[in-house]
Amino acid sequence: MHPPIHGQGVKNYYQSARYLPGGFMFGFLSIRSKVLAMLLICGIGCLVAASLVAMRSGTTTLKSSIFDQLTTLRTAKAAQVVNWFQDVSDDFSDISQDASTIAGIQAFSAAYLRAGVGASATPTPELDAYYKDKFLPSFAMLVDAPLVPRGFLPASPAALRLQAAYVTRNANPVGTEGVSREDTGQPADSGLAAYDDAVARFQPFFRRAVETHALEDILLVDTRSGTIVYTVAKRTDLGASLKSGSLSTSGAARAFSRVIEGGGVPGHTVLEDFSAYIPAGLRPSAFIAAPVFSDGNLVGVVIGVLSVKQINALMTNDRHWEEAGLGRTGEVYLVGVNELLMRSPSRFLIQDPAAYFKALEATGVSSETLARIRHFDSPIMAQKVSTEATREGQKGRSDTQIVADYRGVSTLSSWGPVAVQGLHWIVVAQQDEAEALAPVDGLRHSILVVAALAAVILTAISVALASVFTRPIQAVLAGVNTLAAGDESVRIPVKGRDEFADLARAFNAMANEIAERSARIEQKTVEYEQLLRNFYPDLIADRIRNGEGAFSEHVRNVCVVVLIIEGFEGLVRGGSGETLERVNAVVGDLDELCTAGGLEKIRTIGETYMAACGLSTPRLDAAQRGLAFVEQVSGALDRLSRVYEVELSVRAGVALGDVEVGIVGRHRMLYDVWGATMLEARRIVFDAEPGTVRVTEAVFQQLSVREGFEPKAEITLFDDTPVATWQRPAAPAPAAESR
Repeated sequence: MHPPIHGQGVKNYYQSARYLPGGFMFGFLSIRSKVLAMLLICGIGCLVAASLVAMRSGTTTLKSSIFDQLTTLRTAKAAQVVNWFQDVSDDFSDISQDASTIAGIQAFSAAYLRAGVGASATPTPELDAYYKDKFLPSFAMLVDAPLVPRGFLPASPAALRLQAAYVTRNANPVGTEGVSREDTGQPADSGLAAYDDAVARFQPFFRRAVETHALEDILLVDTRSGTIVYTVAKRTDLGASLKSGSLSTSGAARAFSRVIEGGGVPGHTVLEDFSAYIPAGLRPSAFIAAPVFSDGNLVGVVIGVLSVKQINALMTNDRHWEEAGLGRTGEVYLVGVNELLMRSPSRFLIQDPAAYFKALEATGVSSETLARIRHFDSPIMAQKVSTEATREGQKGRSDTQIVADYRGVSTLSSWGPVAVQGLHWIVVAQQDEAEALAPVDGLRHSILVVAALAAVILTAISVALASVFTRPIQAVLAGVNTLAAGDESVRIPVKGRDEFADLARAFNAMANEIAERSARIEQKTVEYEQLLRNFYPDLIADRIRNGEGAFSEHVRNVCVVVLIIEGFEGLVRGGSGETLERVNAVVGDLDELCTAGGLEKIRTIGETYMAACGLSTPRLDAAQRGLAFVEQVSGALDRLSRVYEVELSVRAGVALGDVEVGIVGRHRMLYDVWGATMLEARRIVFDAEPGTVRVTEAVFQQLSVREGFEPKAEITLFDDTPVATWQRPAAPAPAAESR
């Protein structure tokens, strides 16, 4: 693109254009605009047409695929439900014909009659309190009318006696699916001896049947009286009549009546749909019943209270919806044909109760219904699903469509009827349209991206043609910008022999000169920084390199080592060249040992050598490193003594603590370390004996190995501060080294 042109430059720009053949620039700009517009219109028009076709085809294909998947899943779930009920029916048929069941119902019927002998027709205070304080409050909120115990207490003295002995001691809350765990420990009652014996004999069999056959409870009903003479769960239906009283209209009573009215066929079972069951605190319960025969005579009816856990697990795929191909919003549920009430849980109640109830409120579900769902934590027999899908299923039709579900959300749904031994339900498989058709949104996005890229490409081609004549200038401009950004390696290819080639050669010559100057400056900078680091620790060198003047910094936990080289004066005798060689050898060896040991040299003054550990890099083992440095120095001086035939040894002072480090001076900056720790190290070194190292208490306490140290008299600093010290040989004893 051309750079902006202002003022007189505009006039010069257009005057220069006259020298182009035929005023080509103006004509080209006009044609470029027209070609660019035509290319964009044609290209985008074709893309829009192709996009519409692709989106329509993709949406149709995707919908068909999802509908097929939902139909397959719906059919599979319906088959699973039918098979499960068939399995339960077969198992319950076996239970009804088992010898323990036949003997048990006879034993409990006889024991029930004996329990009524001499029993009071008035409920005990404990039983009356149980109904008043535990049983009735469990569902009082679900009933508008006031509840009193006498409306639910059994009329039979035997029933009152049994409930006082068993029901009042049931540890499981009313309305739960748990069965009684306490069948013993009843008060001594001679009238219940026969019943207690029957419980001890048959309870294990019936409990095992409940636990292994997807049941919540088993009821044994006497055929003649219609009385429930035994239950596993020991709820308020124990001793209740299915022919009169509060349970005469229950699902259990209907199942009992259907068995009796059918005349009874051994092993034949009947299913009774979900309905509110008073002993379960009005929690909806479904029942399965079968006759019990003994020697060809109908002696009773066994009724099973079906557990909804297995149905729930089947319909929710054991709460693994995504593994079943239902994504984040798909679900399969059952609805009753007659009243369109749910027979299985809602995925959204399980995963996000707050959003679920909010959606139901938005669709106009009554507060009473919401309270019932919250109370039982289940929509079974509480939530009505009156949607296009369920209404069509109510007519016995199967179909797949996009419909609004019970939350008012648009879904892809597949529905159809399912019948199981007289139960008529509707199975619905659905997934939110937003999720199901999300790939269409992805396709739409991809098409828009392709269209945008196509427009960019068309525009780029047009702009490229316009840039043919300005490319050499743009190359020079790009080179200048790159050079200004700091890339001195940039060079412009020289093509041809025209003025543009001369300009490129001039630029390259200038870039070469700049690169050479920068290289020289960089070399000087490296040399300066190296010199700086030779004089100062890295911490100080970095701050000086960044332009700081005099400064100080407080550093914690620094180990300061002050060495005095005994016999140093013997090195400086002789010629100046020989003295320099010897001093350089000693100081050089100490510098290498200092760096290798993780210490930093502070300075050297004559025979005194100062170093520190922990200045630039914090060290937890600063004291150990300082003593190791002293040991290595002692060894190095011993070696140099033999080389130069001069008796050299070291005495050292080592202190640990906080220091101040910095640069002082205005005209000639001097690096220094000061503070109490430095004063301690410099003071105690003078009291150290030759060939020894003396340490302060802070150093001594940090050492893990303290062998060889001997306590010394306290040393007083310049401000009369006493300092406790310990001393040992600078070089470790041979025995310590062997260890």
